[in-house]
Amino acid sequence: MGKLDKFLSTADKIVANFKGEPIPTEQTGIDWAWQVTKLSMPQQAIFESRKQLNLFLAGQGAGKTHLGGNLSAYYIEQFPKVRGLIGANTYDQLNRSTLFRIREVWKNEFAWKEYNEYTGEGNYVVGIQPPAHFDTTTHNFDRYNNIISFDTGAVVYIGSLDNYKALDGIEVGWAICDETKDTREEAIKEVIIGRLRQKGMYLDENNKLTHENLGNNGIELTPFNPFYVLTSPAKVDWLNDWFYLTDSEDDIKLSIFSDTSFFSQSKENRFVTISSTYHNAKNLPSNYIDNQKANLNPDLQEMLIYGCPFSKSGGEFYKGFSRDKVVCKLTYNPDLPLHISFDFNVNPYITLGIYQIVQGHTIHKIQELCLESPKNTTRALCKEFSKYYQAHQAGLFIYGDPSGKRKDTRQELGYNDYTIIKRELEKYKPTLRLFEKAPSVVMRGNFMNLIFENQYRGITYLIDNTCKHTLNDYQFLKESPDGTKLKAKAKDKTTGVQYEKYGHTSDADEYFIVKAFEHDFNTYLRGGEKTKIKKGKYNRNEAR
Repeated sequence: MGKLDKFLSTADKIVANFKGEPIPTEQTGIDWAWQVTKLSMPQQAIFESRKQLNLFLAGQGAGKTHLGGNLSAYYIEQFPKVRGLIGANTYDQLNRSTLFRIREVWKNEFAWKEYNEYTGEGNYVVGIQPPAHFDTTTHNFDRYNNIISFDTGAVVYIGSLDNYKALDGIEVGWAICDETKDTREEAIKEVIIGRLRQKGMYLDENNKLTHENLGNNGIELTPFNPFYVLTSPAKVDWLNDWFYLTDSEDDIKLSIFSDTSFFSQSKENRFVTISSTYHNAKNLPSNYIDNQKANLNPDLQEMLIYGCPFSKSGGEFYKGFSRDKVVCKLTYNPDLPLHISFDFNVNPYITLGIYQIVQGHTIHKIQELCLESPKNTTRALCKEFSKYYQAHQAGLFIYGDPSGKRKDTRQELGYNDYTIIKRELEKYKPTLRLFEKAPSVVMRGNFMNLIFENQYRGITYLIDNTCKHTLNDYQFLKESPDGTKLKAKAKDKTTGVQYEKYGHTSDADEYFIVKAFEHDFNTYLRGGEKTKIKKGKYNRNEAR
């Protein structure tokens, strides 16, 4: 059960604890404490949040944009001098979906209508010069393109995040972004967050919102500039990392697969709720959820109905991977040999996987080393390894990309990556275990999937929970049309260098696993044993 479920269990508690701006109802015409009780419990939790960064992650039809309508109405009505921003990924989405539904909320919940010049009635205009009777005393615009202006003087910018640089010059006090799962990370972190700096909203000593910037003791109050992400789930690593979702995976899964409970978490300046479509069932057609379930496979049901941010979305390269099966806390055993595997790509980092083989057929990945510039060299990687395992004396086996054997890889006459490695790690008396040529990406990927799915030929692969890059690879790496890894390109925002975002740690894993278990891999290539193997003792002739 989410932590706020009990706290927000009744409408009376919502009214009693509402932290809104204490403007008398008779002055504003809106009883906000009562208005909040009309929202679902997960929506209420976000509405009540006084954190700067807020994520409402929910299934399809869970009322994300409806919440956006209420949030925007609250700030527009209570803080008309504080400018806001409503953004979506494209102008089509902004106009046809996001603003369409938000304006429906404004109309149905608050009786706000777009101004009609023929009747002279209405509360706001979109993209045009406001009529003369609108309050424009705080406006300073040459044009009103992409601006919603209210009769009270309130202003809301609207923008498409596929052209996020156009938002660079604005300054706002609050912002709402819709379906952020499809938004580029830099659009949010580099532009939107940097625009949230207009003064005008403050948190008092009781964590309530106020216009006043000084408290009763004369000390300046805490400025409040909230940002709301309202989105259906997808396997988006930067969003998961930003709101610490991966760290809370077990708690999330315990909370969200329910008609009544939901997940909530407050950490640092972030607040998140994750909830299923069931929480908004009363506002949907009675057969909507059942129809969705009938049309979706189990993985998509988890994602699009229950809001799970970890479910398979389709097209994954590692179809057999499941965090539940392989992720745990592992420890180094000084009495066992170490197996290390290199991937020599230098951007975004150079990679070393560190493993131990337990009881002949269980692999423990105990650590990953991923060094970014300026330490992204083979020599620096070896020195980093030595810092962690200075006293190791039980043997060292080296694996990795066979291309590292080329003499020109480090532009030193007579040297390649592996001669550098052997020299740097000489004290461990290492043994090289390398392929002459890297095995097929498709076949070694299939082999890994069999291990993940069925513990093929008794092989079990476990990964320490600190190996973040490795886990991201197995969760987010997609399959290309030819069956290989789709190594999508990203660009370093500082250097402009393009790099492959995923695939480096999993490549290192595969170089190790298919070589260390070469007999099993060759059996697979010959079309040998493919049936599920029960866990138990497995005798091997080859020493590990």
